[in-house]
Amino acid sequence: MSRNVSSYSNKFTALLLGLFALFAVVAANAQTVFLTFSGGSGTPVVISWSTPISYTLTSSTSSFGVNPYFYFQNITGISTAVPVDTVGAIPGGGPTYTSTGAGSGDGLQTINSYYTTNPHGVITNTDLVFRATADTTVSYLTAGDVISLTAGHLTNNNNYFGALPANGFYNTFITDASYQSNLGSGTAIPEPSTYAALVGLGALGFVMWRRRRAAAVAATS
Repeated sequence: MSRNVSSYSNKFTALLLGLFALFAVVAANAQTVFLTFSGGSGTPVVISWSTPISYTLTSSTSSFGVNPYFYFQNITGISTAVPVDTVGAIPGGGPTYTSTGAGSGDGLQTINSYYTTNPHGVITNTDLVFRATADTTVSYLTAGDVISLTAGHLTNNNNYFGALPANGFYNTFITDASYQSNLGSGTAIPEPSTYAALVGLGALGFVMWRRRRAAAVAATS
């Protein structure tokens, strides 16, 4: 009997280790944002993300402080899909953001412009830039501020025929209009259903282990 119980105990330990590994993967991916690229073949490119993003500023700016410039970083082919210095307006409005701290007086802002640009400061032509041009309140970006960006998408009215960038996880960060420094990186906020699914999987595994252990004990008694 002890051998069977020990076997099931080892299996339960393996299950727990697997769950910890899943949590580690979720935590690691939370440091990036999953982007999907759709459209093309003669239709506008649509760049989408399905989770909110939280940016905590770790540095301050004393100039060019009107509003945050958001970036998705190192997207191969983005300067073809979104031509350099060709500003794309977003039909119907884009995602929105709010700020705490120094930027809290700006209220709710809507992203309405995005583009790529030639290498300058901390950005390259593989980075996608987006911002709210209507955010004209002069409130300097300050360390400790938290900027919360909703899930959403970026698109325009320009038809595109080339290859789309690859779907995947990309880093995101904020600068000011000088492009000179990364003021704070973004973290994806997983949907509650993601954690609920992991907890449910763990509970199911525990119930299965308890039943099999009870059956093993009964069979050997």
